[in-house]
Amino acid sequence: MRIRWSVPALVLALTAACDDTLTVEPINEVAADVAIVDAATARAAVAGAYDALQDDASATYYSGDFAVFSDLSADDVRHSGTFDTYRQADRNQLAPSNGTIEDIWEQLYVAVTRVNRIIEKLPSVPGLEEIERDDLLGQAYFLRALSYHNLVKLFGGVPLRLTTPASTDEAATIARASVDETYTQIFDDLDQAIALIQETGDVTVATRGAAWALLSRVHLFRGNWADVVSAADSAESYGYDLTAEFGDLFQAEGGTEEDIFKIPFTPEEAHFLGWYYRAKGYGGRYELAPTCALVNAFDASVNCAASDFMTGWSPGDDRAAFSIDVNTSSNTPFASKYATGIGDEDLHVIRFAEVILNRAEAYARLNNLAAAVADYNRTRVRAGLAPHVLGVDVTTQQDVLNAIWQERRLELAFEGFRWPDLVRTGRAVTVLGIGDRPHQVLYPIPQAERDVTNPPLEQNPGY
Repeated sequence: MRIRWSVPALVLALTAACDDTLTVEPINEVAADVAIVDAATARAAVAGAYDALQDDASATYYSGDFAVFSDLSADDVRHSGTFDTYRQADRNQLAPSNGTIEDIWEQLYVAVTRVNRIIEKLPSVPGLEEIERDDLLGQAYFLRALSYHNLVKLFGGVPLRLTTPASTDEAATIARASVDETYTQIFDDLDQAIALIQETGDVTVATRGAAWALLSRVHLFRGNWADVVSAADSAESYGYDLTAEFGDLFQAEGGTEEDIFKIPFTPEEAHFLGWYYRAKGYGGRYELAPTCALVNAFDASVNCAASDFMTGWSPGDDRAAFSIDVNTSSNTPFASKYATGIGDEDLHVIRFAEVILNRAEAYARLNNLAAAVADYNRTRVRAGLAPHVLGVDVTTQQDVLNAIWQERRLELAFEGFRWPDLVRTGRAVTVLGIGDRPHQVLYPIPQAERDVTNPPLEQNPGY
């Protein structure tokens, strides 16, 4: 059962701004003026802000729908199950009434609402040392930047709800901001995060290194190439590196030097990705499956015209063994990056391989092809592939960009990058063959959200 939130619910949602498991009474009965009143409740509120990303109860944010749709709308994942709303995403035929799109929108704003409460209340909360207060505020700004970037990637410009509305009427009058205005807010929040966060060694909370890494991602989406390089360099200065074994990144326990920011899960507070991706009989429900196009990207000898295309599959890329497995009873592929259907693996929001590939693309756009090739070769070599030689394997700027995009596809498969990458690089319409409905590169503003705003939020063109 999905938990549904609307604008009125968002006004009440988590005025306590704390972990749901800490609240005995229904959330809308917690008075706003007693929600964050001392050091203990402030820390609990920040824990609740992270819990909004986890969202294990309704599997809407990183635990399920948001992560899934960010691949399902592209060409690496197909719908193989029964969810009608997923089928729309797979076919790039989303409608404003799509319930999963509504759930994603609402949960991202639940996350924003929790953070807003923290930013409003923390400066005046007694009992916190200045260092801890700054650190908690910095983490809140990081989390707001992350959620707003996730919103703008899918929907374009969105309402900037930066304070807790005094009433449902006030909440319903907040209009959409432009894409530029939304990104300005994201950059402002990340500047605050970098200035305020104190360093910790815990990759399940926002650190300054994580803020620089996220900034490299955001600059990539804006085409600020020199800034991508600078932010990626700053992130790397915190000691992150590629872990030697790709498979070590996806174990339920333990960490690696590649981890930058992760969301923790346990069997009791689990994500749904392994359950959705793994085949029946292998711990999953097989709601989602790898496309043959992705299988072929790992192994060019695969013939997608053949019904038994997995026969003889023998990729030379080490990442394939941890990303795709074969259901021997049907000779069909399933995604195996999430090792079980239990859902207790910690999930990467940001890892260092992405930062390297962000910088590689920026170098290529700046026509520093040697630096670009050197960067993306790091992930190739880790995958057991021969490094590319500039002037032999790749020659032109477009050759290098194509190689980087291929690396992103293989390195980050099933981690929610393929759809945003296709859209931001202008390739989605051609690659997906949706020239008759190019408006689908932006998700529709949920109709249920428009119905409770006055005036209604402007819909994206084409819907």
